[in-house]
Amino acid sequence: MRVTTVDMFGAAPGRGSAVDVLVPEGPCGEGIAAEAAAYARRSTSDETVLVGEYCREQGTFTSRIFNADGETPFATHSLAGAAACLVHTGLLAPGEVGRIAATCSQHLWTDGHQVRVPFEGRAVHQPIPHDPTLFGPYSGAAHAGGVGRAFNFVRISEDPRALPVPDLERMREVGLTDLTFFRWDPDRREVLARVFAPGFGIPEDAGCLPAAAALALAALRAAGERSAAVTVRQVTRHGSESRFDCTGALGDGQAGVRITGRVWVPGSDDEKASGT
Repeated sequence: MRVTTVDMFGAAPGRGSAVDVLVPEGPCGEGIAAEAAAYARRSTSDETVLVGEYCREQGTFTSRIFNADGETPFATHSLAGAAACLVHTGLLAPGEVGRIAATCSQHLWTDGHQVRVPFEGRAVHQPIPHDPTLFGPYSGAAHAGGVGRAFNFVRISEDPRALPVPDLERMREVGLTDLTFFRWDPDRREVLARVFAPGFGIPEDAGCLPAAAALALAALRAAGERSAAVTVRQVTRHGSESRFDCTGALGDGQAGVRITGRVWVPGSDDEKASGT
């Protein structure tokens, strides 16, 4: 099985969200899936993507996603890394690439290095389901928002890296999947954010596409604008930094965000090959 570890959205190689992309040499049955699950449990990457079928002519692929907790149905987080890897290694052609699934398909553009990902849907803006002070000594305006689905946000004035880690076990107990602390800088048109997502199997998330889209909308609301370009920097206390260049628009209860980012895929000399 061919294994390539890619870095999604890092401000420099190795500073973003690491994803392992596994491409089997033959049919992708349940035995291979079990190997992928075992690989994910011992990997230090955020997620492991097991590629199933891929079609160069149609620019599509299928995949299953695993993390340390097992298989997850949430595929958007790793979409950019898997697509860029398949293009970079020549399995798919540059251009529009789609991940095909029974429930829905997800498409983006990539040349194997850069990705452009569209998000469109209902503009969600509602109260946060739990008081953030349940999980730590936090203060700031809280809301849940996003494109088509809600992430939980607390707007703060300080650097989010200075804050203590929320009580992740308590979050799991009450069913709060995620909690993000962000600072909006209107002069730099920039969001600085720290994302915790224990409900998605990633205690502290180094770089999340749908969260970045939701943060871009939060920036628009903070600025009182209906459309604008903003930068989202997602950071951790471990030194990682993911960068998302976002163009967003709000209107008539709908939202659209296009994210441009960099995916770092190692060259053939640096790729990890594994029989798992």
